[in-house]
Amino acid sequence: MLFQTINLIKRDFKIQQQKKKTTTFKPTKLALITIALCLLICSLIGIIIILIGDFGELEFKTLGTAATLAGFSIVSLPSLFNIERLRHELISKFGFISCIVFFSLLLILIWIGDPENGEIFFKILVTFGIFSFSINHILLILIVKPLKILITITQRLTISSINLLSLLLLLAIWTEDLPEILARISAAIAIIIALGTISLPILSRINTKNT
Repeated sequence: MLFQTINLIKRDFKIQQQKKKTTTFKPTKLALITIALCLLICSLIGIIIILIGDFGELEFKTLGTAATLAGFSIVSLPSLFNIERLRHELISKFGFISCIVFFSLLLILIWIGDPENGEIFFKILVTFGIFSFSINHILLILIVKPLKILITITQRLTISSINLLSLLLLLAIWTEDLPEILARISAAIAIIIALGTISLPILSRINTKNT
């Protein structure tokens, strides 16, 4: 009995520690603040261009940097959301790291220009772009709770379609060749993904109203 009480106290302590971690630092808030600041910077640059009429290299790089940081914050939101709530931690961390690599390579491209091995650089850039968007798309899909069998089927079908489309895109990038039949299949899979992404929140909402 004593050992059971001690274990319960330890478990409650761990739960409280996890709650403190999630409440003290919220990366999603940081991401939203970054988006707001980047949009403000882009707006200021747009106003300067309109008033002065000058758009040089520095303005282009600053605008590109602000847009890249805003894009990073938007794309990585599903990863940050799940990391913040200690859900799907492994895939969330990999998705966040992929975003860091992808948007860092974009910043290198903006400020330094085309590297010597441009082809390899482009392939790596697109590869991590595919990782970033596909993983965070999957994490976005997983936010919906599969309370009904129809939601579960739609969720799994959409996630499987995202994985399959990512593999086909990676194949096209690294082999530099995609047969017409695979291109048609990729387009069909993209439609399935769009349909599943739109349907899931609607099905979840209908289920919530019925319960």
